Amino acid sequence: MKVTTTSILTWPAKAVAGLFVTLSIASSCSDPSSIGLDLDPNNNQIGVFYAEIPLSASMVLLDSFNTTNAGAMVIGGGTSDFFGATEGIGFSRLAINPAGARPEQNAVLDSVKFNFQIESVIGNDLSTPKSISVHLLNERILDTTYYNFDRLEFDPQPIAQGSFNFANRQDTLVSVQMESGFSQFIFDELKKGDAFRDIFTFRNLIPGIAFQGNTGEEASTSIRVGNTTGIIVYYKNEGDTVSRGYAISTAQSRHFNYVNNDRTGTPTAVITEPGQSYDVGPKVGTKSNVGLLLRLDTSPIDAFLDTLQNVTFNDIELEIGPLKSNIATNRPPTSMIMFFASENNTILTGPEGQEFSVQQESRPQLVTENGVARPATSAPTYLAYSSNSNLYRQKITSYMNAVYRLGLQRNDFLLYPATPQPGSGDIFKRSFREFVVDQNDIKLKVYYSKIRAF
Repeated sequence: MKVTTTSILTWPAKAVAGLFVTLSIASSCSDPSSIGLDLDPNNNQIGVFYAEIPLSASMVLLDSFNTTNAGAMVIGGGTSDFFGATEGIGFSRLAINPAGARPEQNAVLDSVKFNFQIESVIGNDLSTPKSISVHLLNERILDTTYYNFDRLEFDPQPIAQGSFNFANRQDTLVSVQMESGFSQFIFDELKKGDAFRDIFTFRNLIPGIAFQGNTGEEASTSIRVGNTTGIIVYYKNEGDTVSRGYAISTAQSRHFNYVNNDRTGTPTAVITEPGQSYDVGPKVGTKSNVGLLLRLDTSPIDAFLDTLQNVTFNDIELEIGPLKSNIATNRPPTSMIMFFASENNTILTGPEGQEFSVQQESRPQLVTENGVARPATSAPTYLAYSSNSNLYRQKITSYMNAVYRLGLQRNDFLLYPATPQPGSGDIFKRSFREFVVDQNDIKLKVYYSKIRAF
């Protein structure tokens, strides 16, 4: 481990509070035990230091990456030099309202449309239209758990397809006319009504649908599951002047995502077994919905703390980046939780399943229950991405103080894409967002004071 430590000229103690506002750091390296007060022992009793601690990361493929009912389906994909070729296909049941008004026997069909509630579109170039197609399943979606390696058979002939330009906006509602043969079929079945008595008879008619994109277009689309994604049959009963609509949506419908990631010929091709840590070379990265994330080796923290005595940590920041790309329509995950990693690359948890992670600044990092201390879990902090700096950053001063002073066990971090926004779901399963970073651009920036003992 090579730690770069810089001393900052000692000032009178009353000026220390303002020091960090206008801090200017020299580019020299010194042993933290031999600089600071020793340079000017009669001036004051406080020496301020800056240290950079380089960290490294390995890559982990999560075991059993469950994509059931993630709230969105990710379709399409593309290729990259680091992650290889990726394709996503979404599968969903459909839902009906058995009590909803259906067309009368003399009703006339107006049209049948399929609406897609688009949550995001990811790609380096969205100036050309991106394709979406909908297909009938040849088998049922079961009441079971589906993983990203699961898929079902579907009719290759789509019942709806269209191309959409997402250059100006990537979160929007788009619609396409359904194929005429299916439109007439579903309208006739609606008028008969036998298949619309309840959800079970309906699933005998339509067991489910598959959503597919075109990987050759080098973009992925996240389609939100709910009332606004699905079929609407427009018709007129005799005497109507305006159309009526009957909705067949994906609301509260079981769904999952199939993901195929071929990493052949890339640095990540060595990643073959779930739950293992892999050294992939000078660059590392994370890719959502594939289950690839970073394990951050925090062991250099121990070596650094062993060099210190009688110090106070003023400000410590974990910084990752700059990332290898910064494209407005292909941003990385907005934030990541720093979970504590076990030896077998799972998240460390408490006896009741609480997930242990770095907590927010000025919040307890340890709690005591029944006389037993354990990591706190109520206020996880997030590594936040800024497109302006193209960096992930977060202060972890309270965490480091807990490791140094309170006996909190130091663990490696599993960096899991997540967001603190309520109701946003598991964002690691809702897109193909990714990033790549040089190992040399992962570091801790530490400002600390050394107090002279009398």
